[in-house]
Amino acid sequence: SLMGWVAARTQVELNKPQLLQVERAGEQFSAQLIATQRVRKVAAIPGFMFPFVVASKLVTIVLVFFILWQRPHDEVALLAAALLACWASVTAILNTGMAATFRHLPPGTGLLMALPFYCNTFLMAAILFTFCAMFPRRLFRSPWPYVAAWAPLLTLAVISLPFWYSVAYRPEALRDNVPDWLWQTTIRVFLLTAAAAMVALIMNYRRLKDINERRRIRVVVAGTVVSWIVIIPFLMAFNVDPNHPVARVFANSVLGPPLILLMLASPASMTYAVLRHRVFDVRLIVRQGLQYALARRALLALVPLMAVALVADLMTHRQQTVGQMVGERGWIYLALGSLAMFAHTQRDKWLAALDRRFFRERYDAQRLLREVLEDVHGAANVEAVASTVTAKIEAALHPEYVTLLAREAGEPTYRPVACAPASAAPSRLDAEAKLIGILRLLEKPLEIASGESSWLRDQLPPSETQWLHSARVDLIIPVALSLGQREMLLMLGPKRSEEPYSGEDKEFLLSLAGSLRLLLERPAVSVPADYAFHECPQCGCCSGPELSVCAQDGAALTVVAAPRLLAGRYRLDRRIGRGGMGAVYAARDTALERNVAAKLVREELIGSTGAAHRFRQEAQAAAGFSHANVVTIHDYGLAGSRAFLIMELLHGCSLREEIQRAGRLSAERVLGFVGGVCAAVEAGHRRRLIHRDLKPENIFLARSDGGEVAKILDFGLVTTVAEDTQVTRETGAGMVVGTAPYMAPEQMLGSAPTPIFDLWALTVVIYESLTGQLPFPIGDSSQWRQAVLAGRFTPLATHLPGAPGSWQEFFARSLAPEPERRPQSATALFTELERALAGRAAALSAK
Repeated sequence: SLMGWVAARTQVELNKPQLLQVERAGEQFSAQLIATQRVRKVAAIPGFMFPFVVASKLVTIVLVFFILWQRPHDEVALLAAALLACWASVTAILNTGMAATFRHLPPGTGLLMALPFYCNTFLMAAILFTFCAMFPRRLFRSPWPYVAAWAPLLTLAVISLPFWYSVAYRPEALRDNVPDWLWQTTIRVFLLTAAAAMVALIMNYRRLKDINERRRIRVVVAGTVVSWIVIIPFLMAFNVDPNHPVARVFANSVLGPPLILLMLASPASMTYAVLRHRVFDVRLIVRQGLQYALARRALLALVPLMAVALVADLMTHRQQTVGQMVGERGWIYLALGSLAMFAHTQRDKWLAALDRRFFRERYDAQRLLREVLEDVHGAANVEAVASTVTAKIEAALHPEYVTLLAREAGEPTYRPVACAPASAAPSRLDAEAKLIGILRLLEKPLEIASGESSWLRDQLPPSETQWLHSARVDLIIPVALSLGQREMLLMLGPKRSEEPYSGEDKEFLLSLAGSLRLLLERPAVSVPADYAFHECPQCGCCSGPELSVCAQDGAALTVVAAPRLLAGRYRLDRRIGRGGMGAVYAARDTALERNVAAKLVREELIGSTGAAHRFRQEAQAAAGFSHANVVTIHDYGLAGSRAFLIMELLHGCSLREEIQRAGRLSAERVLGFVGGVCAAVEAGHRRRLIHRDLKPENIFLARSDGGEVAKILDFGLVTTVAEDTQVTRETGAGMVVGTAPYMAPEQMLGSAPTPIFDLWALTVVIYESLTGQLPFPIGDSSQWRQAVLAGRFTPLATHLPGAPGSWQEFFARSLAPEPERRPQSATALFTELERALAGRAAALSAK
């Protein structure tokens, strides 16, 4: 029988005479056997791969001890460690001569060496079932499913003890005592229990509601799948035919070792999922791995790695000539060398594509966070900027909520000052809470998620732990916690993506906390009652100083240091937006009984007599410029230290909002609004006015009875060009004004403002409207700068594979590094755009 042959094979000792009692056809006789080589059922694994197999097992054992060290009292972690220990100790213990080897060892040592095999054969499936039914949460409250998984395998293990003892120490007792049914039954029960483990894992996954817990299971499954994608062909190839093409791949000295090391994906993923409270999504792990590999120029290491592989191959096959090596494996080195050179030439393109696909949001977040710091630096007090801070942090980092909690000296609780969104504001926090004491002691950000299952849970009383859980607090940043003074905390919920806050996020939040602390320490300036109004940080409604709570949503109102009635006639009713220059309000012109928009310029922008004089000049120039595609400015003035502009009130959305909503716009729609914008820019240039900050935020798509009309905003930032074409640089010598992605090469280098600034920016706006992406993605600042100066924009076909060649030619001319190659006026730009887009219509009609 099969088991009889296996048992006999384990007794053979190499090169040592052994006497056999043989029975054949009812007759008995003796025969002497001298075995000179091992009897193998499968083909031998190449010797050079043995160190890599051993290394993978040793790494897995190290992970086992690491889990035991990190989670010695966690039953799920202990199950994972046991499972990995079984994984690492799988070995062919029934090979030729193994029983004879055991008999020469001390009895205790022999039993210890047999224990891993015994666990793998009988207990591994039961351990797997228990782990799947308990990770990350217990599936069965009743003990009976676990008993049903363990009882059959334990019973088979006990029944098999006499047989395995006889194999190792009493081979003469094996005659007529080789139970094939035991082995067959063990295999069936093992497979049935393993299948039940998979069912338990699926049931556990489907009932989980927490996305992070579901991710932990996905990470384990993904790592296991990667490992078995390597293991299954490896075992099948060497069991079927050592000359099989798959077997030759594993036997190759270059490709074999990395494939063997891929088997570590399963133990590594299990260790990560078990030890980490918050895990990345599998797709995020892959994305960040790709980003690290590409951003750190790991592709450049392919060439030296090829050299190392060549040296290793020479050492392994040093008995061969170079000609033999080239004949047998030259094609592999040629293919890898070609791949390395191709990757080297394409790395910049791949980096840009990766940034556009996966990391655009990060750049947008960095821009928003920089704006937050600018707002804080220019604010008069915390209340004036609190709602801006929370709103922009929420837009940049995408937490479930962001809130600022403040406490005046002597108050018993910390109360929310501002929260985004307002509906997610947590309840008040007791000033005597132990959590506050820990924050005062540490004086650094406190990550609740990472500490929830360890020391923090042990330090806090149950009531505070429950408050943190109900409020879904993920990160707390202390702003100011000095006793006897005003105190403030910045509190964030978990990210909607369930990713943990990165070190870069925390570094920014600490910088922001420092800026807010300086605002708190700034001496309070009394504001006259008629020179201040209250504003709701949530809905933007404005009211007089007599109210402290918004009548619309009940939020605490903040103080704005400006008169609500501007110039004695313009009453501010509701904040409708914020921009780089300041806040925009829906207002009422009480003299003419009409609705208008009022822009309150940030106080720090008009902080000197020269700045006020420049503002009057630029506002006068803008007000004197009337065009159907430029927002009409009715009035301007100064209210104390606050400058304001009174404009027509528009209804619709900005081009930025429309691009974010639609992804990209049709060619027909782009042509429609660009025509009006070009006409307005051309008219401004004829009046010696340059916008210098054209971007989707400053182009408003207004709804009217006649359809959609594009309106250019913020002509208050233009520079007046003197009649002699010499530029008066009243914004300050050498100062660069504009937004980086839309800056022309000359503007980036600090050249004197010219109309080509606006033409370049308008071309970038057109590209972004058609594709939803920037032509020069801002990643590494030095690379972006070099790309702009060289005119290396992303080919249009990358985003629009079906775009005609005339589109690419238009952008190649309009974004050329040499100014003389570009269109020289807004009218010429629009004419060339019409001609390029007509190629699309011609192509469609031809089809």
